[in-house]
Amino acid sequence: MNKFDFGQFIRESRESRKLDIDFCSASLKIHRRFLEAIENNNYQIFDNYYQAQGFVQNYLEFLEISLKDYVPRWRKEFYDAFETDHQVIKNYYKPKKKRTYNVTFTLDKLIYLIGGVATICILTWIGLSIRALQALPLLDITNPQNNFVTTEDLIDVFGKVDKDAELRINNEKIIIQTDGSFSTSLKLVEGFNTFKFTSKNPYGVTNDKVLQIIYRPKKIEVYNPPTEGDFKETTKPKDELISKPISEVKTEASKTLRN
Repeated sequence: MNKFDFGQFIRESRESRKLDIDFCSASLKIHRRFLEAIENNNYQIFDNYYQAQGFVQNYLEFLEISLKDYVPRWRKEFYDAFETDHQVIKNYYKPKKKRTYNVTFTLDKLIYLIGGVATICILTWIGLSIRALQALPLLDITNPQNNFVTTEDLIDVFGKVDKDAELRINNEKIIIQTDGSFSTSLKLVEGFNTFKFTSKNPYGVTNDKVLQIIYRPKKIEVYNPPTEGDFKETTKPKDELISKPISEVKTEASKTLRN
């Protein structure tokens, strides 16, 4: 019984289908020299077993040859040749070494660990401190609103600042509660009243706000009774009656009686 020649079988299959090897190379995108090597049973030009097997499978599939029937036959015939000629295959599936970590703690490692944690904490504290230095302290005046108009000369002021802040109104220190809230009363003068609020945190950063309040007192109307000089005399002076002639007086009297 003649030995099965795999390369000759591939070449005859291609020729029976009247396919040129250059056409097969262009269709499979495999260099012609690899297809010729398969047909000549020359696998020395391949890098390793798996490259050769992949090209063989593609060639068989292109020629419509059963992979199930002929790939095992090819492997049986050429696998040993690859083991002897190409040592790469022996190490292809070589298991990777598992990494082992030394988790034992020594005094030096413990010192490095503590130093690293301390460095992280210090850097975090510095970052938070810089952020606090750059941020303005809270200053919220809830009552009254700016440009508020009132008719009372005393007004109540409410608001809130940071718990550790210092509050001053026109440079006068104001007592704040433990939660940062404050309340006080401000004396007003007639017209515009300007108050400067200053909130200062422990880092020296200040936040200023100006509050203007307009005080317009109520006008009280006072009733002033007329004096004696304001009354006008309704009767004619006696001198005016006496100065008239007697004839005119008689004439007027007669007219009155007729009427």
